[in-house]
Amino acid sequence: MEENNNQYKHEEFDDCFLCKHPALRHLLTALMAFLGAFAAFYVITDWHFKRMYDPVYQMGRMDKAIMQREKNFDKMEMRAIKQQEKMDKRAFKHQERLEKQAANFIHVEQTPDAYRIVIDLRPFDNDEKNIEVKANDNTLTINAAGERTNRNKQEIIRYSQTFAFGEKIDADDITKTREGNNYIITVPFD
Repeated sequence: MEENNNQYKHEEFDDCFLCKHPALRHLLTALMAFLGAFAAFYVITDWHFKRMYDPVYQMGRMDKAIMQREKNFDKMEMRAIKQQEKMDKRAFKHQERLEKQAANFIHVEQTPDAYRIVIDLRPFDNDEKNIEVKANDNTLTINAAGERTNRNKQEIIRYSQTFAFGEKIDADDITKTREGNNYIITVPFD
């Protein structure tokens, strides 16, 4: 019975044009597959472009971009603040180190009739001309400068300190003498 069914079906399509031309059948099948793929691509592309040009979608993308930029700006700002803090700490440590060194080369002594300020000249190029002393009322200002070379790096050392004395000092009788590497400033008071 199966044979009769197959035979009957086959006889029905004997006049089929595509059955007589199998190459044309394959060509038309390929053409239909291509047209179907093209239609699917066109529909998906159309949806995509409609979505891309949708103002609501664009606003959402712009909001995301602005938020991302703000995050990046905040990160850059925090990085800049941290770098500034590091630079400030480094400068503070450098200043602190210089002040400790200054404590090593400037000493103040009080005698019964005068103050003696002893300055080590080695950090100031061992030259008393690099030391400037100014007296005004009961204050004395010392400015000093010198150069130092460390590890192929040249530094200029500047030092300034003002001494305020409780007693009235005699600015005209201030004496400055050099003893070896020390520069001694004697400030008499009344």
